[in-house]
Order: sequence, then C-alpha cells, then structure tokens
Amino acid sequence: MMSAVGLIVGSACSGLVLDIKSRSPAKTPFGTPSSPVLEVVFNGCRILCIFRHGESSKIPPHMVNYRANLWALREHGVRQCLGLSAVGTLDPGFPPGELAIPEQIIDYTWGREHTFCDGNAELQHVEFTNPFDESLRAQVTEAAQISDFSIRGGVYGVTQGPRLETASEINRLEQDGCTMVGMTGMPEAGLAREIGMRYAICAMAVNHAAGRGGEHSDIHAQFKRYVPQTVGRVSRVLGHLVPDLCEGS
Repeated sequence: MMSAVGLIVGSACSGLVLDIKSRSPAKTPFGTPSSPVLEVVFNGCRILCIFRHGESSKIPPHMVNYRANLWALREHGVRQCLGLSAVGTLDPGFPPGELAIPEQIIDYTWGREHTFCDGNAELQHVEFTNPFDESLRAQVTEAAQISDFSIRGGVYGVTQGPRLETASEINRLEQDGCTMVGMTGMPEAGLAREIGMRYAICAMAVNHAAGRGGEHSDIHAQFKRYVPQTVGRVSRVLGHLVPDLCEGS
C-alpha cells in the first residue's frame, strides 16, 4: 500500500542520505514534476519524495513546477507533506544551524503559477488564515524535541530569487514581521491547501540574512558552515517523525 506521507526536498539537502527504493517518472495535467516520485525508507517506513529543484539541483526557485510537484505527490497517495527549505534568519533568537517550523508566511514572489484554478477547474477561494497544518507542525516540533534540538516558529518571507536579498529588502521584511527569508514556501503552501493536503515547512537556518551577519557577513561561507549542521539535524528529526506520521496515515 502506497504511503500517505510525502517529503519535498530542497537543494540545501543534497547531503541528506536517502534510502531510495524506486523512482516513478510522473506526468501531470500541469506538466512534469521537478524529479521522479522517489520511494524512500526512513527507519523502516516508506514515504514518497520529490526533489524540489531536481535531482541535480539545477531548477531555480522561480522556475520550479510547484503545481506538478504537488499534483504528482497527491496522485501517488500523499495526503500529508513536509517541505524542507533553507532560509536566512532575521531573528537573533534563531541562529544559523538551527531549525524552525514557521506558522505564518508572506509572499513577495510574482509570475509563478500559484493556483490550480486555471479556468479548467472549479474556482475556489481556499481558507488560508493559518497556512500550515497545526497538527503536522506539532508533530515536527515533538520530533525535534525528542532529538534534543531547539525549534521555534516564525514568519517565513518568500522572495523571488534566485539572487539573494539586499540589506534594505531584509529591513523591509523585518518591518513586515518576517523572522526568516527563503524562496520556495510559496506557492507550495497555497497549492497544498487547494488540494486538501496537510502541509508544513521545516525551515533550516543556513545563514544570517543580508546585513545581519556582522563580522560573519560572507553568506556563502555561512552556507558551507551551516548546511551540514542543519542537514544532520533534519535527518535526526525525520528519523523520529516519519514513523510517527506513517503510523497515523
């Protein structure tokens, strides 16, 4: 029986060791997903994954086929999904190397295919007051605590990319209430809501946002330092989380 648990893997997770059992190429009414649907195993539990930026991490955030990715997972039986996303942190209480489970999101992107309502399906105005599934967020938080990691909430600001932000843009995001910044949270979260999929983000702080690093302001050097740490933490969290999700699916 196909698992109802899905994982969307970001480019910063290229070091995440996955026990891949099968690859299922997929086509959808919205085009081809970023990668085949991969069947992988965590602690004996089989789940389904898609690499958001492709298996070679060459697809930039504004060109990801988010609609195809979510549709393909749903067609393979996924009903609850965790997105892994690298972020820059604006919050001194959320240092690089740590994880967060955002509870809110602000979309600064443009030009992305952000809805399944394209004129060929029934128009729906989905409720999006709380964009992430609270019970899934709670399960991720519990898995992090079991792993002895601190984890927090926050507001995820989604920028267009692929370039990084200016210091003034980061100041604006902070004024808007953002505590972290990434490039892929939308339209992924909105599309998941449209198809009734439980969805949350595990955000991996891999750098200080522009203008926030002080003497550690070389963002790419921060990537090299903190990506392995966050991937290691995510791997441990998934080891506890996946069996819990599969048991309840």
